[in-house]
Formats: sequence, structure tokens, C-alpha cells
Amino acid sequence: MLRPLKSLRISGFASLAAPLAAFVGASPHLGAQQEITISIDWKGPTINQISTGTGVRITEADLLNPGSGAPMVGVQPPPRIRYTGAVLGLIQYPSCVGHIPGVGCGIEVDAFSEGSDEKFRPSPMLPGRLWFSVDEFAIGAPAFIGFPQVATEGPIGDVSADLFTDAGLPPGPVPPGVILRASVGAIDGNGLTSATGFSYPGLGLVEPNPASPGALNPGDNIDALDIDGSQTFPAGGVYFSLDGAFLDVKAGVPNSGSAGANGANFRPGDVLRTATPGSLPTRYATASQLGLDAFGPGTDDVDGLILVENGDGVFQPSLGDYDWVGTPGPKDMLMFSVRRGSAVIGMPDSIFGLPIEPGDILVPPRGASTFPGIWIAAENLGLATRRETPALDAGDDVDALDFTKRPYYDCNKNGIEDSVDIAVGSSMDANGNGIPDECEDLKMRFCFCLADYAPCGNGGFYPGSNEGCRNSSGLGAMMVANGSTSVATDDMTLQLTQLPLNKPGIIIMSPNATTPMMFGDGVLCLTSPIYRYFGMNSGATGSMTFGPGLIGHANANFPPLGHVAPGSTFYFQGWFRDPPGPCGTGKNLTNAVRINFVQ
Repeated sequence: MLRPLKSLRISGFASLAAPLAAFVGASPHLGAQQEITISIDWKGPTINQISTGTGVRITEADLLNPGSGAPMVGVQPPPRIRYTGAVLGLIQYPSCVGHIPGVGCGIEVDAFSEGSDEKFRPSPMLPGRLWFSVDEFAIGAPAFIGFPQVATEGPIGDVSADLFTDAGLPPGPVPPGVILRASVGAIDGNGLTSATGFSYPGLGLVEPNPASPGALNPGDNIDALDIDGSQTFPAGGVYFSLDGAFLDVKAGVPNSGSAGANGANFRPGDVLRTATPGSLPTRYATASQLGLDAFGPGTDDVDGLILVENGDGVFQPSLGDYDWVGTPGPKDMLMFSVRRGSAVIGMPDSIFGLPIEPGDILVPPRGASTFPGIWIAAENLGLATRRETPALDAGDDVDALDFTKRPYYDCNKNGIEDSVDIAVGSSMDANGNGIPDECEDLKMRFCFCLADYAPCGNGGFYPGSNEGCRNSSGLGAMMVANGSTSVATDDMTLQLTQLPLNKPGIIIMSPNATTPMMFGDGVLCLTSPIYRYFGMNSGATGSMTFGPGLIGHANANFPPLGHVAPGSTFYFQGWFRDPPGPCGTGKNLTNAVRINFVQ
């Protein structure tokens, strides 16, 4: 039986519907609904196609969103133009609209950022997601098979329109060989099943794009990337780089030369800023500040960009690890990759003294060196390098970069990209649809306390943690749902175990959930509106069981948004007092459970 004792008034849960945060996202597979912005190069077939919703023909200067609004499985419409090259202030743009693919027009945008990406932080594992793309010549470095990666999609020409993420990285700087190398395919170019059998949501681009020389490609290549940006033109402006004009040794043709075409002083190694829509761009970070162009103007080309601007619009280069966090006066966090053919490739980086590769993620020079430092070596992203295989004519090229706070697809709300869960084996995907199997079950446990999110080092490590944050018992509290999810039967129970002894606790319920956020000594994964059941006591066993009768109690006592009906989904989590707990807040939480209710 559900045994009410008394109502507990708890900070953050002071009412039956205490608002904590706005919920974003509704699909069981989609986490937070974040906007994806890309550009494509001048060689692919989407150039000169009419963009969805605008009627304007697409160019390599345009920043694009998926035509469907978000990546989808199956055939998608062409991308939608978010910002045209005119918005970026590119003077060549008006004369280039309508040009055919394979003919350069001097307007290619090579990298893009709104200046508000997530910061890299010195945590045990990265509390964020690194995203990147590669071009059609990437071959990857084979790791484990069984999931899409550069090494599986590259050889079949299905790689250049895809977006990849990391499989978990330690704090930087990260030299080669620190972790299991892996790149995990998460978002596809066209949303169709590849020849290797993998299928994941697509962007409305054209694939395949087999590696071959020449200026005209049969498929598209992503050239710039930004995820989770603002809905309007950012108050601080936008940041981007333009293309060099030196020879691409793989394609056998020169690059598009858009930097010089849009300003006599612009260099492909510069990062530019357009402050307001349509205003002429200015140089934000010069090539020399990034450790580039040591061998002459225009000899290096920025190809990918991650940027956290500190708010003053003036570039203050990082001089040491993590000087972009904290106060006073944090530096700007600017990370980048360089284009294949750049003169800096092969030069010793200023952190490890290793030869720089086109797949490395770099930071401005450190110490007395004039060359960039390697923040994340390409091998850790599952990319091929000449450092590892000297016989290669060139290493894999990182074409676009971004670092986000949240995963894009995170149905089990553990803060990890679903594709990574499947790739590392912490989630199964028996039907091969890219959705972890637990997300398709009627009952799913989630919101486990990982070290990244734990308030005071009281979490576990991915992928083994399956409980809440450690409490004074030395363990993390666990919640398990038993019984059916039938509304008519109403026999479901929620069992809480591994609690501190003789402490009061409650369960809370919400129709909305999100990725973990610190709360007390634990992590909270429910968002407003939150409804609280009456309390119990953990007693001498350190456990509580709520139910049967949970549905009836909710329908009799909660507002309409908290009423449980067949087809509804609700999320539950346990809260309990813990005065001697490790973080000193006196309260903690169990993991959470998602329930899909049936008739």
C-alpha cells in the first residue's frame, strides 16, 4: 500500500508543482532540441539547390539548418538557409547566388561559431560533447567494429556529410594513445542506411561522396558546424573563417580562395567577426595570434573552430591550460584545426613537441614557441595520422568542430550521446534503429550519478554507474520500478534502497525530464512541473517502498498535468534527508525512472 506519513516542505519542492527549469524536447529519442547549423563546400550537388522554406539558392557562404527542423531518419528536404552570405557581410555573395557546383566563387565559409560554445573544463571526464566532421578523403583509424565511425564510413564514401562525436575524453591536453581511439557517427548526411548497415538521423544532404580528385563531387561535404546556438543573431556577433587558395594535394585543385576575395588583408588563418547582420567582417583573431602563417601570409588555413568569447569582443589568447575558466579576466577559449596542405602541418606543437596533423584540435602557442599546441591529438578521435602511419600522403582532415554542453540525442538522460552508449556497450540496440533499447521499454532507469555531474566527487564512472550519488551509507541510493505500468491495475511500486538509515524521504514525479543537474548532494533529472508524493522513513533497512496505488494517488491529489492516463509518460525520482552526507547539504537523490503507462 502507499503509506502517506506527512507532507515534507523541501527547498525546490515547496509546492505540488514547483518550477525548476523549462523543459526542452518532447520526443522520447530527442534530448534537448538544439539547433544544428552547418555550411557545405563549393563542390557538392546541394550548391545551387533551392533551400527549404526560403526559395533562395544555396551557396557555400550560407549557414544552413536541416530542412525538417531537426535531423530525421529517411529522405529529407534540402537544408534551410539560416544566414546567407550577405548576412555575414561577404562582398562577393550577391554575384555568386545561383553559381553551379564545382566552380569556386570566392565565398566559402570554412568554420563558424557564435562564440558561446561549451568550455573545456578540468573534470575527470569531459562534461560535454565534442563534435566534428571530416572530408571525403578521411579513412579513419580502425578500432572496435559494430558502430558507425570514420573507419567504417570513410572507405565507402559515406563520411563527408556526417557528424561524429567522441567516445569519452579525459581533460586536455590529450596526446596520442591516451584513450581507446574512437569516432562515433551520431548524425548522418542523408538519413538513409549506409552500405555498412548503419542508420541514423540525417541533415538533408547528398551522399555518397566517394574520394576522388577534381573540383566536382557527387556528394556534399560539411565545412562548418555550430550546435545549440541562439534563436536570433547573437548580440556579440558571429565568428567564422574563410578559405585559402593553396593546392589541395588530395583533390588536385586549389582551394576556393574566399579569404582574399573578401578583403585584401584577410587571411585563411584568421578568425573573422561580423558584429551585426550585413556589416562587413573584421579580423577577430589573426593567423599569427593562433601560431599560423609563420611561413608567409596565407600559408595556413583554419578549418574548424570552437570559441568561447569572454564578452568584450577583443581576442585575448589563452596562454595556459584552462585560463578561460574562473576569474578574474578569463581568456578567450579558441580551439581550431588546420586544413590539409597548411604549412604548419608537420611542425612541432608547443605542448608536446609533436608534429602537427590536420586532424588535431589546436590552441594558440604556449611558452616561447611560435606554433600552436595540440589540445586533443587526432588519434584520440579515431583519425588516421602520419604520426602513426608515415606512409600516408596526408592525415585525416577535421573539417568542422563544435563542443556542446549537452548531447543532441540522449533518450536515457545520462548526459551521454545515445550513439556513444551503443558504441561502448552500455546500451543495447537490438533492432539497429540507433535508439538504446531501454528507451523503448515501458520502464527505464536513468539519471545515474556520473563523476562529471556529482556535486563533490561522490559519483561513479561511465559506463558502470547505475545509482544516485554516494550518500552517508557509502553507496548511491537506487530506485527500481516493479509491477506493471497498467493504469487500470495500478499495481506498480517504486522501491528505494541503499539509503541512509532512519531518514525521511519522498518520491517526486514530473511529465518532464532533462540531463543531470546538481541538486544537494545528488543530481536531479526532473524539471517543472514537479509533483511530490507524501513521505516515508528508511528505517533500519535503509529502504522504502511506495505503492501500489501511485496512479490513484496522483489522479486524486495532483493538478491535471500530473494525472496519469494510458499513453502518458512520467518520470520519478527519490529524495531523502542525509545530514551527514558527503557534500554537507543534508539532502540527496536516487536515480530516476521513466514510466510509459498503458491501459
